[in-house]
Amino acid sequence: MKFFELKNGRTFLLKLEYGRGIIEQLVEFLFAKKIETAYLSGIGAVKMAEIGYYDQERKEYVKRKIEEPMELLSLTGNVSLRDGKPFCHVHVVLGKDSMIYAGHLFDAEVFACEIYLVELEGKVSRSYDEQTGLYLWT
Repeated sequence: MKFFELKNGRTFLLKLEYGRGIIEQLVEFLFAKKIETAYLSGIGAVKMAEIGYYDQERKEYVKRKIEEPMELLSLTGNVSLRDGKPFCHVHVVLGKDSMIYAGHLFDAEVFACEIYLVELEGKVSRSYDEQTGLYLWT
């Protein structure tokens, strides 16, 4: 097991812009505020989303586009450095009527989205892990 002891830094509440991508806006914010490591969570609604899961045997993500409005029931993730740049690793739970979709968030178009983001003091980087085929904390 590896662990990183970090302290909470600045705390932000973000209201993302209608019609723009969640990941795109988060990355812009991270660059603007010079944030390299963080924790985030959020709620809201999206107009469409692309989510997926990691196929462990093939060592690749399987993606699915959902081209309809949904509630963003839960968004949780972290920020660390990958290739020297802030990288968002985010998972979501989306819902509509009796349907629930969950998985890794590649992107989603915002209808309304509120994010709670806590900067963490310290640096955590990702590098390629041969065993899993993923970019994991190092």
